[in-house]
Amino acid sequence: MKNSILFTLLLFWLYACSQPDIIISIDPGDHDRIAIPIQISLNDPIDTTANYHLKDLDTKKILPVEIMDEMTILTFADSLKSNSISKFKLVKYTSSNSRKNTLEIIENQEGIQVKIDKNEVLYYQKELKSPPSGESNLYAKSGFIHPLKSPNGATLTDDFPKGHLHQHAIYNAWTNTTFKGKKVDFWNQLDSMGTVNHKKMIKVKTGQVTGQIKAMLSHISLENGEILEELWEIRIYPVSDFYMFDLYSEQTNTSKDTLFLNKYIYGGMALRGSREWNPDDSINYQQQWKVLSDQGKTLENVNHTQAKWISVSGNLSETAAGVTVFGFPDNFRYPQFVRVHPTMPYWVFTPVFEEGFSINPGETYKSKFRYVVHNGEVDKKLMEMIQLNLENPVKVSIN
Repeated sequence: MKNSILFTLLLFWLYACSQPDIIISIDPGDHDRIAIPIQISLNDPIDTTANYHLKDLDTKKILPVEIMDEMTILTFADSLKSNSISKFKLVKYTSSNSRKNTLEIIENQEGIQVKIDKNEVLYYQKELKSPPSGESNLYAKSGFIHPLKSPNGATLTDDFPKGHLHQHAIYNAWTNTTFKGKKVDFWNQLDSMGTVNHKKMIKVKTGQVTGQIKAMLSHISLENGEILEELWEIRIYPVSDFYMFDLYSEQTNTSKDTLFLNKYIYGGMALRGSREWNPDDSINYQQQWKVLSDQGKTLENVNHTQAKWISVSGNLSETAAGVTVFGFPDNFRYPQFVRVHPTMPYWVFTPVFEEGFSINPGETYKSKFRYVVHNGEVDKKLMEMIQLNLENPVKVSIN
């Protein structure tokens, strides 16, 4: 029996030693790159219990690695020079020499706080939050991000804002839908038709490349119950000069009937800006926010135009900050139209502006967005570089 075990261990050792090195080439193409998450599909499975990093064969530079599953890894490069192909070896290492992580994800009963270098970045609200005293409890809400903060500590978002208590920082809801022959509005809660709330947590993880939050939300008809179950995956990346995270959404129709999303002027993934930009808030209002799209459109002419990204910024409590939101190229009807309100600080990617669509029972509607949170006004050149990473990603090959 003892000899049999030793023989098995010997075979395993010989198998492990015989595994060829995994060499990964990363080609940035003809452009300089900055802040690049790179997801890599492997040819063979790897040990998901081990720690890995990528080691540059020439410079010996190390890139951190996150294991997404046995066939997929994620790495992150701060910058890459144009026309310079780098070759990396996938290397196991012990936890004792792991990279120092400045990212914290703290979960409590009410929600999840994300911090970088001890500074607050965003908060995901999982417990039902009540509206201000004296307001209808129909406004009670969960399943949104607020506050969103800039590196210099400014609060960029608002929830239960004066004049529009149903809007909540970063949130996702459809406005004009039809279900079983009747209108359902998940956005305007006071209409007593529908709402969107947090359902359950799936995963909270702080890794070497990304922090991950996975949560399930529920789009509820007050008459018929849940219609859509929505998975949010938030990935927070280790950028030093600004904050960057992705929000992946998957909305699955869990009912037995089709949900029709009708043509309408707004509805979808939205952002509600600070109370200091809200003219309905007589106590806190300071000035309008500034808006810029990738097409050079501003607050005066951006509404109901197509945009690959939208940036909003302005003065906040004697400092300046902003956030830019990108749609991913594989989003439905990319680049999507945007609804940007002319006076109050909210805007939304709206794929139903020109034409509606439907989500059949069991079908899933997917969308992805990248958020870049920065101090001061938008750096258009930087945003164009980040847009390039999405539209023309680095090329990866495995030898």
